[in-house]
Amino acid sequence: MTSVGIVGGGGAATLPAEAVRAARGVTLAGVAASSPASPRAAALAGALGCPVLEPAELARACDVAVIATVPASRAGVLDGLASSRRLRAVMVESPAATTIDGVAELGTLVEGLPIMASVNLLHAPAVRRMLEAVAGMDPHHLELRVAVPDPARGPDAGRVFGGGVTVDPGVGFWPVVLAALGSAVESVAVPRADVDDGLDRAAEVVLRSAGGRQARARLSWGAGVAEAAVEAADSAHVARVDILPVPVAEVDGAPVGSPVDSSHPLVALGFVAQIERLARVAAGEARPWPDLGVASSALTVAAAASFSARYGGMPVGVADVPGDASPFEILNG
Repeated sequence: MTSVGIVGGGGAATLPAEAVRAARGVTLAGVAASSPASPRAAALAGALGCPVLEPAELARACDVAVIATVPASRAGVLDGLASSRRLRAVMVESPAATTIDGVAELGTLVEGLPIMASVNLLHAPAVRRMLEAVAGMDPHHLELRVAVPDPARGPDAGRVFGGGVTVDPGVGFWPVVLAALGSAVESVAVPRADVDDGLDRAAEVVLRSAGGRQARARLSWGAGVAEAAVEAADSAHVARVDILPVPVAEVDGAPVGSPVDSSHPLVALGFVAQIERLARVAAGEARPWPDLGVASSALTVAAAASFSARYGGMPVGVADVPGDASPFEILNG
C-alpha cells in the first residue's frame, strides 16, 4: 500500500486528495500546509478523515507527495521535502511554477527523485480515446474551447499564480492540444485578448507546430458553469471530446468508450489514474508521465501568448520566450 501525502489545503489539493480515496493500492497519510494552523488544511483533513501534519512530518509519513500549494511556493515546498529518506516520488499540480526557469529549478531540488507534472486530462479515458483517433488523422481543424468561472483569487493573484486564463486553466489544457498537434509548437499568436490589470481574462490563441498543423483555442473566465471541449477534423473524420462538465468522446458523431469511463467523476477526469500512475512510479514500475518537460511546454505557450497579446497579436516564436518572466510579468511589461 502506497502512502500519499497532500501538501496544500485549497481547491487544488481537494481533487487529488479525493482521488487518493478512490484509487487502488494507495492510502492517505495526511495533509500539510505552510502553517499547521491553516483553517483550509484543517477543513480538508477533517473532510477526509486524516491528520494535519507539518511538512517535515508528512515527508516522514508518506511514500509519495502531491504538492498543491500556490505555484509561487512550490520550489520552497519541494526543497523542504528533499531530505526525506522515505519519499519515492512527487507530483506537482499545474501550473508547476510561475516561470519556465522555475519549472526547471524544481528538477534540480530533488536530485534523483522522480517528479510528475499533474495533467489529469492526459489520464482521462475520454481524452485519451479522442487523442487516439486524432493520431490517425491529418486534421485541418483543431480547436479548444474553454469557459470557466472567474477564480477571483484576490489582488495579488497574477503574481502568485503567474497569469490569467492562458495559465489557469490553460496549462491544464495545453498538453492535450500539444498532443493533438503531434509535433512541437513553433509559434503562438493571440489575435484577441481581454486584459485587465495584467490578467488575460479571455483570449483567442493560435498555435502553429513544426509539423505545419495549426490549433486555435478560445479561453475565457466569467462563465456560470465550466465548459470545455476539443475538436479535430480532417477530410474524412471528426473527433471530439467534451471534457467539462461531463467527459464524453465522439468520433464521426458516434460515442466511443465504455460507460465505466464516466462512472465516477474523478475517474472520468483522470485524477484517479494519475494517482495510480504516481504510485507505480514510486514502486519503480513506471516512468513519470507527464514529466516536467510537459509542464514547461505548457507554460511556454502561455508565456508566448502573453508576449503576443502585449504586442498586438503578432506571432511569437517559443524559442524567443525568456524563462525568467511569468505570463503576468510579461503582460505588465
